[in-house]
Amino acid sequence: MMQLHRRQFAIGPEQFCLNDTWTTYALGDSLWLSTCPDLHAIKATDMDGQDWYMLGHAVEALQKKSSPESEIARTTSDRVPDLCASWAGRWVLVGNGHLYLDACGLLGCFYGKDFEHRLWASSSAALLAQLVSPTRSLPTDPRQLTYEVGIAWYTPPYSRFEGISRLLPSQVLELQSGKLQPKLLVPDISLKRDYEDLLAEIQQVLLTTLKGLSEFSSQIWLGLTAGYDSRLMLALSQHANIQVQPFTRLTLRMSVADRVLPPQLVKASDFTHTFVSNQKRYPDRIGLAEAHTAGHVSRGDAEPLIQGARDRLRGISFGGHGFAIASGFSRLHALPERIVNTEETAKQIAKVFQEPADSSAVRGIQTWLNWTVSHPQPNLSWRDRFFLEQRQAGWLSSKEQLYDLTDLVRFPVLNSAYLYSLILSIRERKRLGSKLQEDLIKRLSPELAKYPYNPGDAYFSLLEIFASKSKDLPGYVLSKLSKKVRWMWNSLTLRY
Repeated sequence: MMQLHRRQFAIGPEQFCLNDTWTTYALGDSLWLSTCPDLHAIKATDMDGQDWYMLGHAVEALQKKSSPESEIARTTSDRVPDLCASWAGRWVLVGNGHLYLDACGLLGCFYGKDFEHRLWASSSAALLAQLVSPTRSLPTDPRQLTYEVGIAWYTPPYSRFEGISRLLPSQVLELQSGKLQPKLLVPDISLKRDYEDLLAEIQQVLLTTLKGLSEFSSQIWLGLTAGYDSRLMLALSQHANIQVQPFTRLTLRMSVADRVLPPQLVKASDFTHTFVSNQKRYPDRIGLAEAHTAGHVSRGDAEPLIQGARDRLRGISFGGHGFAIASGFSRLHALPERIVNTEETAKQIAKVFQEPADSSAVRGIQTWLNWTVSHPQPNLSWRDRFFLEQRQAGWLSSKEQLYDLTDLVRFPVLNSAYLYSLILSIRERKRLGSKLQEDLIKRLSPELAKYPYNPGDAYFSLLEIFASKSKDLPGYVLSKLSKKVRWMWNSLTLRY
């Protein structure tokens, strides 16, 4: 049964225990950390005796290093934050009076002050709204998020609630005062490195991350399509000899390629493929999704949860989400490389996304642009930064929080600041499209590289098209027949 506020945390001046099941840790100076029992949490003590709390799942991405908790144990308090850049996954680090986000803030943190001007922080905007204003509802942004139309997220550093902010990945939160400290979004980006050397290191970082991930669970699921990103994850799993269970979620709108190719790819890599689908809907989950995310996820993005598509899966799931950073988020390529006026640039971004110029999203983007201009990073384009701190930290982070309601734990393999710095060290002309993924697949598994990527329906025979759709989704055939009958009826009506 899905439970509201599952896998969330709260930090504040008082202990918070939801349904008498949450665990509470004293952080000192009247500061408490409270966590849902289903949220993975590890306590580590550094060389100076300072306690640190790792919430979520973090994996060391560098082969020469050990686990995050082991590295903390051999590091002084002032140097612990330096360790975070090479941690992959979805996590938050709390210690020494500060809170640090993962590379793209995918576990996320909202913060605000109550009527007594005391700071509260939480991964859940819904939970935080109750903590800072227990007696009355906070004013909310009236903008309704629309699936795949416009800007489908509330733009950080703002949230949907007035008075509640969202921490950016390039910010560190002081837990007593609420002050923000800037930090580098990714380690140094070097545009002088050899492409083949970068490919080799990216490959090693991804392999190390996957091996670390395999220690969390014996059930590891890989969402597989006919595209580049998930095929690279399959090639990495095969190369590292990690037992994964590739699966493909069936939907009525999916392409023939996504139905036909995944089983063939899995067979070539000696794994076993599974189709998952659930054509039922659970209307009661609509309200639960709204309450859990405080409306930070559109109805369309919540639809797989409402359908229960992954309900039968247990363990950990991963995929290649995040490789869009390699293309510099192509929607923004037409915009100037240099920000001259943040207000004008914010309006230009809105126009690219077909968002109205007077939308509240524009205000958030302009505030984010002002922060970006005030805290620049060498060789990091604002367009790449938009992908990391808006699309990922704004849209994807809320979507990931929604799926905390399920038994399946989702792990973002690519979400490592160090890995992003390697990808961004490849000059833009060489990383546009999916050349990076394709080159890595060729290195790891030449056999998988032989299959086409996202081919159109014309690539397949009529028999393959019919067999894939009629076998896996009988509803597809019925819908086609229904459309044919309606077409014939309309033709007869018009004729006579």
